[in-house]
Amino acid sequence: MGNQTAIRGSRTQSLPRASQKFPKGRVCEHPDCNTMISTYNRRERCWAHAEMRIPRLRGRKPASDSA
Repeated sequence: MGNQTAIRGSRTQSLPRASQKFPKGRVCEHPDCNTMISTYNRRERCWAHAEMRIPRLRGRKPASDSA
């Protein structure tokens, strides 16, 4: 009985924000493509026809005249 441990608790926190949804039934806007787009996809085209975007992961955005 000499070895006692304390139990700590924390207050309950609010739930995380819900994911943004877009209208159901959207189809890729590329001609001759019938791919249904997910309600969570904000783009108007499917992954195969969307323009490639390279995210900036860290650091500053390069100046437009330096490249």
